Amino acid sequence: HILYSKLQQDNMEKLKQCGNVVFHKIDDSIFEPYFNNGVCKDVTIPTLYRLMLPSLLKDVKRVLYLDCDLIVLKSLSELFFTQLSPSQYAACVEDMGGHLHMARMGFEQNSNNFYFNAGVCLLDLEKMRQDNIEKKMFDYLKANWEKLSYSDQDIMNAVLLGHVKQMDRKYNFITINFYFPNDLHPTIAHFAGIKPWKIGFYNIYREKFWEYFAKTPFSNDKQQLKIRNTVLFMHKKLCQMFWHIKMYPCFFLKENRRKDFMRIVKNTEYKF
Repeated sequence: HILYSKLQQDNMEKLKQCGNVVFHKIDDSIFEPYFNNGVCKDVTIPTLYRLMLPSLLKDVKRVLYLDCDLIVLKSLSELFFTQLSPSQYAACVEDMGGHLHMARMGFEQNSNNFYFNAGVCLLDLEKMRQDNIEKKMFDYLKANWEKLSYSDQDIMNAVLLGHVKQMDRKYNFITINFYFPNDLHPTIAHFAGIKPWKIGFYNIYREKFWEYFAKTPFSNDKQQLKIRNTVLFMHKKLCQMFWHIKMYPCFFLKENRRKDFMRIVKNTEYKF
């Protein structure tokens, strides 16, 4: 299921080649009351689509919502069939700095309460419809829009507080801008923050992103290829720059120490 309001026909055709895809066109005019009143002045409309999932997918009992800035590295069956208790509406992974978000929103953190990242959410839509969760989320939006730092993510955390099952971080691994060792094997790598198609993204999941990209119909797009080649070229230049930076201390060492330093450098791979 893909939620959209504006999507070019050629891109829709390419997405259809990726599998059994169902498109759901959203009428953005339904959000006009919120934007006209200044409620959503710092929020883009598409980020609010996930709040409407119970009514958009009215015949679906359970759905796994995924942001578009992530890659799936392993089977999702274990995550999708996660058992939820009768009081739980969702299963999610705690966000980085979750305790800080809890304090910001004035919530008490305990074994049942935590602040989750909404980029990967297993949702029990049937139970959410039964308890009118969609209306509660939009009511919270209208009443608290001035306090929202992370728009729909704050809304979902507030309304579902205490009714979300906490999942292992491997199901929503936030890559951020760091290098991670190769023994990390997440199910989902989530590029929240800086993206792998942006210059300056250094960690190992960048290669995975481009590997997956090459398998899609979009890999033949000239503009996308230009972006990829530019990013890889700049990455190579950055690696060269950092190699020179790490070599810089060598010039301040005595000759005997300089040789030791050079030997260490040659045996060390500087990898982002």
